[in-house]
Amino acid sequence: MGLPEDEQRELDAIERRLAEDDPKFASKLVRPPPPHHRLPPRVLKLIGLLLIYVVGLVVVITGVSLSSIVLIALGAAVTAFSPVVVVVQTWRTRRNHEPSG
Repeated sequence: MGLPEDEQRELDAIERRLAEDDPKFASKLVRPPPPHHRLPPRVLKLIGLLLIYVVGLVVVITGVSLSSIVLIALGAAVTAFSPVVVVVQTWRTRRNHEPSG
């Protein structure tokens, strides 16, 4: 359902004036907003690290059930790697955001 012709002309005139007065703001209104259904990068990174941790646990369990020392060691290394990555990244982020002085 469209606007009546006079209202559409009025709206077009407002849009032109806005583009003349504040082109930067007007360009933001023309662009579609970014999708909000995506997860933030921090959440995606955390999910990835948790998945790596779970894979390590599954490899350890598989190694135990098959009596394979190699699989147990590999799974333990992967499982230990995930928390270390989280700690190091948290430490770096906090260190970079501390005021220097």
